[in-house]
Amino acid sequence: MNVDKSVRREIRSILLASRKPEALLGWYERAFGVRADPDGFLPFGTVDPLITPRDDVADTNPEPGRVIINIHVDDAQATARHLDTIGVSWLAELEYRRPDEAWFGTVIDPDGNYVQIIELTEAYWAARQLRHGQPGRPALEVASVATRLPAQDLDRARQFYAEKLGLEPAESRPGGLRYHCGGGSFALFESSGRASGEHTQMAWQVDDIESVVTELRNRGVVFEEYDMPGLRTIDGVADVAGDYPSLGGVGERAAWFATARETCWRWARPYVRKSERA
Repeated sequence: MNVDKSVRREIRSILLASRKPEALLGWYERAFGVRADPDGFLPFGTVDPLITPRDDVADTNPEPGRVIINIHVDDAQATARHLDTIGVSWLAELEYRRPDEAWFGTVIDPDGNYVQIIELTEAYWAARQLRHGQPGRPALEVASVATRLPAQDLDRARQFYAEKLGLEPAESRPGGLRYHCGGGSFALFESSGRASGEHTQMAWQVDDIESVVTELRNRGVVFEEYDMPGLRTIDGVADVAGDYPSLGGVGERAAWFATARETCWRWARPYVRKSERA
């Protein structure tokens, strides 16, 4: 059979038939913080469920294991805690599975469908890249990279990140804390060593550096001031010339602060090339 590969084929939605569609829709909205669009689709991403009334189905799914709805999340533990607050029924409690290197948990919706919560970790994606293989490219080039920062006092560091930066660890282990930020992550590990704090060790890119600086100052963060050839801050923010071509900028605005006198962080907002400005 010849298949025309030029014709696009995508699974973009899944229909959930129900005798009580309003109750089922409300459950998904409360459970996952989504709102149905005007056409009734729940905007989960690439595949959107559509809950519709039908009278030719049973009150509950007689074979829920035949089709399972997989919902991928950035923080499975936080999602599980929220689901517990609304009283969901768990088929399988959330757990970290090896060698999958991912979090899995399964709840049951009001119609008896199985809904699986999945968080694929950086370790999963690194292993996946190696499994799939990319001939001709070094192993480290296709592996995920993550930052590790030493902390002499892990409790003090955790308190600083929570109170000053508004960050809570996504997970912890003895001697370590792991944080999620946007699409990346970093970890603190307890160590007798100490970072010099004399150079930038991690940076965030933000859309509005002035508002971020103001927010952090209100939390008690003290930003560094510099006045040297090539680098001068005004009210904690410096104009820095040059940027990587892939970032689409010709320079950036940046601000620095040190956390607990151990680590130097930077916030940056790239300048946009004039040709790209609206």
